[in-house]
Amino acid sequence: MSKELEEFSSLFDLVPNVSILNINTQSNKITKKLNELVDPYNGTITTVNTTNVRELKSKVKRAAYDYCVVENEILQGDDYLELLKIVNIGIRDSAYIIILDKKNSNLDVIYSLLEEFDYGAVSSIDIFDEYELVMGKKVHMWGMS
Repeated sequence: MSKELEEFSSLFDLVPNVSILNINTQSNKITKKLNELVDPYNGTITTVNTTNVRELKSKVKRAAYDYCVVENEILQGDDYLELLKIVNIGIRDSAYIIILDKKNSNLDVIYSLLEEFDYGAVSSIDIFDEYELVMGKKVHMWGMS
């Protein structure tokens, strides 16, 4: 998994004070890698180990994150639309969302969700043996109807 984690690390444009929101149901190697990534840049990582919408709302700060990593089949729950609304509020304009879901998931569902929330440049990146990885960029839709 070390080569996979190095490739995953390359997805991040690390700058001083980078801020990452990590939403998952358990801490794992990815959470550990994210912490290692932000440390030299005096960055922060907020890890939320729940899909409970009320708890997420209380922990996620408005427009505070450059990246959001959503892991471990969280989008399979009943409140996934509410979860994405919270993520959308939490990440900055032009920030990135990275969704890791189980291998062989229906990526069309994830693409549709990201399109619904106005993410652009959405693509699947084959890095992990055990996860599908989809990445998108939050874009402004000003003037669009």
